[in-house]
Amino acid sequence: MKVEADPRDLVRNVVVRDYRPMEDSVQIVRKKRSGKDAAFAVAFEDQDGVQRRGLVGMCRHHGNRWRPSGGFMGSARVTGERDIWMTWGGWGPGDRHERAVAGGWVGDSTAVSARLVDTAVGRTLHDDIENGVFLFMWKGDFNLRDAHMELVDAGGRVTRSGPMRRAG
Repeated sequence: MKVEADPRDLVRNVVVRDYRPMEDSVQIVRKKRSGKDAAFAVAFEDQDGVQRRGLVGMCRHHGNRWRPSGGFMGSARVTGERDIWMTWGGWGPGDRHERAVAGGWVGDSTAVSARLVDTAVGRTLHDDIENGVFLFMWKGDFNLRDAHMELVDAGGRVTRSGPMRRAG
Protein backbone atom coordinates (compact mmCIF):
# COMPACT_ATOMS: atom_id res chain seq x y z
CA MET A 1 0.00 0.00 0.00
CA LYS A 2 1.40 3.37 -1.07
CA VAL A 3 1.34 6.07 1.60
CA GLU A 4 0.37 9.48 0.27
CA ALA A 5 2.33 12.59 1.23
CA ASP A 6 0.86 14.68 4.02
CA PRO A 7 -0.21 18.00 2.42
CA ARG A 8 1.11 19.88 5.49
CA ASP A 9 4.61 18.62 4.66
CA LEU A 10 4.16 19.83 1.08
CA VAL A 11 3.01 23.24 2.35
CA ARG A 12 6.12 23.53 4.54
CA ASN A 13 8.28 22.54 1.54
CA VAL A 14 6.68 25.30 -0.59
CA VAL A 15 7.30 27.89 2.13
CA VAL A 16 10.93 26.80 2.62
CA ARG A 17 11.57 26.81 -1.13
CA ASP A 18 9.86 30.12 -1.95
CA TYR A 19 10.10 32.35 1.13
CA ARG A 20 13.34 31.63 3.07
CA PRO A 21 11.93 31.15 6.58
CA MET A 22 14.10 30.95 9.67
CA GLU A 23 14.72 27.33 10.55
CA ASP A 24 11.77 25.74 12.39
CA SER A 25 9.71 28.96 12.34
CA VAL A 26 6.99 27.79 9.91
CA GLN A 27 3.64 27.30 11.65
CA ILE A 28 0.46 26.09 10.02
CA VAL A 29 -2.10 28.23 11.81
CA ARG A 30 -5.25 26.98 10.10
CA LYS A 31 -6.32 24.46 7.49
CA LYS A 32 -9.56 24.24 5.54
CA ARG A 33 -10.55 21.51 3.08
CA SER A 34 -13.38 21.38 0.62
CA GLY A 35 -13.53 18.46 -1.76
CA LYS A 36 -10.12 17.97 -3.33
CA ASP A 37 -8.96 21.49 -2.44
CA ALA A 38 -7.22 22.63 0.74
CA ALA A 39 -5.93 25.99 1.95
CA PHE A 40 -3.37 26.44 4.72
CA ALA A 41 -2.72 29.65 6.66
CA VAL A 42 0.98 29.87 7.48
CA ALA A 43 3.06 32.16 9.69
CA PHE A 44 6.84 32.39 9.94
CA GLU A 45 9.83 34.67 10.34
CA ASP A 46 11.94 35.09 7.21
CA GLN A 47 15.77 35.27 7.01
CA ASP A 48 15.59 39.08 7.28
CA GLY A 49 13.65 38.91 10.57
CA VAL A 50 10.31 39.92 9.00
CA GLN A 51 7.17 38.28 10.36
CA ARG A 52 5.25 36.88 7.37
CA ARG A 53 1.65 35.67 6.98
CA GLY A 54 -0.02 34.01 4.02
CA LEU A 55 -1.88 31.13 2.47
CA VAL A 56 -0.73 28.14 0.48
CA GLY A 57 -3.25 26.13 -1.50
CA MET A 58 -3.11 22.47 -2.43
CA CYS A 59 -5.29 20.46 -4.80
CA ARG A 60 -5.49 16.70 -5.07
CA HIS A 61 -4.96 15.72 -8.70
CA HIS A 62 -5.03 12.46 -10.64
CA GLY A 63 -3.50 9.60 -8.72
CA ASN A 64 -4.42 11.27 -5.41
CA ARG A 65 -1.29 13.46 -5.51
CA TRP A 66 -1.33 16.84 -3.80
CA ARG A 67 -0.01 19.76 -5.83
CA PRO A 68 0.24 23.50 -5.10
CA SER A 69 -2.77 25.40 -6.46
CA GLY A 70 -2.13 28.98 -5.37
CA GLY A 71 -0.84 31.16 -2.63
CA PHE A 72 0.16 34.57 -1.37
CA MET A 73 2.49 35.90 1.27
CA GLY A 74 2.59 39.27 3.01
CA SER A 75 4.24 40.92 5.97
CA ALA A 76 2.46 40.95 9.30
CA ARG A 77 1.53 44.52 10.09
CA VAL A 78 0.02 46.36 13.01
CA THR A 79 -3.68 47.00 12.54
CA GLY A 80 -5.56 50.15 13.45
CA GLU A 81 -8.96 50.37 15.11
CA ARG A 82 -10.73 50.53 11.73
CA ASP A 83 -8.73 47.91 9.79
CA ILE A 84 -10.76 44.91 8.69
CA TRP A 85 -7.76 42.66 8.11
CA MET A 86 -4.02 42.59 8.73
CA THR A 87 -3.15 40.77 5.53
CA TRP A 88 -5.18 38.90 2.95
CA GLY A 89 -4.98 37.42 -0.51
CA GLY A 90 -6.30 34.68 -2.68
CA TRP A 91 -6.37 33.01 -6.04
CA GLY A 92 -8.82 31.82 -8.64
CA PRO A 93 -9.41 28.24 -9.65
CA GLY A 94 -6.73 26.60 -11.80
CA ASP A 95 -9.49 24.85 -13.75
CA ARG A 96 -13.26 24.44 -13.56
CA HIS A 97 -12.89 21.64 -10.98
CA GLU A 98 -10.89 23.66 -8.42
CA ARG A 99 -12.17 26.16 -5.90
CA ALA A 100 -11.19 29.80 -5.59
CA VAL A 101 -9.76 30.89 -2.23
CA ALA A 102 -9.57 34.15 -0.29
CA GLY A 103 -8.34 34.44 3.26
CA GLY A 104 -6.07 36.10 5.74
CA TRP A 105 -5.72 37.51 9.23
CA VAL A 106 -8.44 39.74 10.69
CA GLY A 107 -7.79 43.13 12.22
CA ASP A 108 -10.20 42.68 15.15
CA SER A 109 -9.50 40.16 17.89
CA THR A 110 -13.15 40.21 19.05
CA ALA A 111 -14.44 38.92 15.71
CA VAL A 112 -15.63 35.30 15.68
CA SER A 113 -16.87 35.12 12.09
CA ALA A 114 -16.54 36.85 8.75
CA ARG A 115 -18.90 37.51 5.87
CA LEU A 116 -17.85 38.30 2.34
CA VAL A 117 -20.53 39.80 0.09
CA ASP A 118 -20.37 40.01 -3.69
CA THR A 119 -22.25 43.31 -3.95
CA ALA A 120 -22.94 42.84 -7.68
CA VAL A 121 -25.11 39.73 -7.19
CA GLY A 122 -25.62 39.60 -3.42
CA ARG A 123 -23.89 36.24 -2.97
CA THR A 124 -22.56 35.89 0.57
CA LEU A 125 -19.83 33.61 1.93
CA HIS A 126 -19.49 32.92 5.68
CA ASP A 127 -16.58 31.58 7.74
CA ASP A 128 -15.81 31.12 11.40
CA ILE A 129 -12.57 32.80 12.38
CA GLU A 130 -10.02 30.37 13.81
CA ASN A 131 -6.69 31.53 15.28
CA GLY A 132 -7.40 34.99 13.86
CA VAL A 133 -7.76 33.65 10.31
CA PHE A 134 -10.67 33.65 7.85
CA LEU A 135 -10.73 31.29 4.85
CA PHE A 136 -13.33 31.38 2.10
CA MET A 137 -13.44 28.66 -0.56
CA TRP A 138 -15.99 28.61 -3.38
CA LYS A 139 -16.84 27.43 -6.84
CA GLY A 140 -18.48 29.68 -9.41
CA ASP A 141 -18.49 33.41 -9.93
CA PHE A 142 -17.65 35.78 -7.10
CA ASN A 143 -16.48 39.34 -7.75
CA LEU A 144 -13.71 40.09 -5.23
CA ARG A 145 -12.99 43.45 -6.88
CA ASP A 146 -16.21 44.92 -5.48
CA ALA A 147 -16.68 42.56 -2.52
CA HIS A 148 -17.55 43.86 0.94
CA MET A 149 -16.14 42.23 4.10
CA GLU A 150 -17.79 42.21 7.52
CA LEU A 151 -16.36 41.00 10.82
CA VAL A 152 -18.93 39.80 13.36
CA ASP A 153 -18.57 39.41 17.14
CA ALA A 154 -20.04 36.67 19.38
CA GLY A 155 -23.23 38.70 19.85
CA GLY A 156 -23.85 38.82 16.10
CA ARG A 157 -22.89 42.50 15.75
CA VAL A 158 -20.78 43.74 12.85
CA THR A 159 -17.62 45.14 14.46
CA ARG A 160 -15.84 46.25 11.29
CA SER A 161 -16.76 46.39 7.63
CA GLY A 162 -15.51 47.76 4.36
CA PRO A 163 -14.31 46.89 0.88
CA MET A 164 -12.29 43.70 0.60
CA ARG A 165 -9.76 45.50 -1.56
CA ARG A 166 -8.21 48.76 -0.50
CA ALA A 167 -8.58 51.66 -2.87
CA GLY A 168 -5.16 52.39 -4.22
